[in-house]
Amino acid sequence: MTLDYDIPLEAFKQARARLAPYTRHTPIAPWPMLHNEAPSGLHLKLENLQVVGSFKPRGVCNHMRQLAPEQRKLGVVAASAGNHGVAVAYVARQLGIPAIIYLPEHASADRVARIQAWGAVVVQYGASYDDAHKMAVEHAASEGLTYVHSFDSSSTLAGHGTLALELLEDVPEMDCLLVAVGGGGLIAGVSCALKKMNPQIKIIGVEPTGAPSMYESIKAGHPIALNEVKTIADTLATRSVVERTMVLTQRYVDDMVLVSDAQITAAMRWLWAECNQLVEPSGAAALAAALYGVADMTPFQHPVALICGGNVPAEPILQSYEAGGR
Repeated sequence: MTLDYDIPLEAFKQARARLAPYTRHTPIAPWPMLHNEAPSGLHLKLENLQVVGSFKPRGVCNHMRQLAPEQRKLGVVAASAGNHGVAVAYVARQLGIPAIIYLPEHASADRVARIQAWGAVVVQYGASYDDAHKMAVEHAASEGLTYVHSFDSSSTLAGHGTLALELLEDVPEMDCLLVAVGGGGLIAGVSCALKKMNPQIKIIGVEPTGAPSMYESIKAGHPIALNEVKTIADTLATRSVVERTMVLTQRYVDDMVLVSDAQITAAMRWLWAECNQLVEPSGAAALAAALYGVADMTPFQHPVALICGGNVPAEPILQSYEAGGR
């Protein structure tokens, strides 16, 4: 039997109060842009400027602030493709909670360093997020630790949904929102909150063509596991969504579209050239759908693209400057 999973509006308001000491009210990119390639009236919600560089601390903080004292004392375990792990490490440091983060073996040295910088223990295991997740769950169960899932928790989704409250304050005339989709925690939380406050706003989910787990699950009518995922947007490369995020996405999201890696890369370049924003591939996915006609923006006067993350390694860029200076 499919559960309801709905989240009351009051839960998002309570989450916002919990997050206030630990997160930022991120800005809307200044408008107008320099050129006219972008859809008319497009705004960008720069969640890449959130603490630790992505939207993830919103859900993590709301979830971990509600842990019981004994759970905090024993510590938490999480698995991540990168950004969730950094967020758990950051929140754990703020709350004085021991944390162990599982990453895939191919996780970048930059992401490992970001997590370790906040004092968490990093364990690299398996070829994918799913492998790391399985081992992390087993670790948590064997030692009686709390597992902090990256998207399968109502408190996590309520934290992510605080973005909707900010958006309606900053762009009250918003008539469309584009959101990148990985496991679905961001779009499920934001769409649930947003539609409760203004059901007329259209919400469009955006996935990479190489990782269409939500797209295919909605088409099938139940969560399915992809045989493989292949995309440069590694934090969107989830083989399967969960029933919670799929049900809420089905209920509150108006459309799902797919963007190619080439379109994502082009959107990354556009963000740098037009807005001086250096973002990770996942952070550019929603914008790619608007820039390259994958999502039809013509009906909307005040669309917003959510730039969900900006964690790209700085070292190669710095090294190129150093090499040029020698």
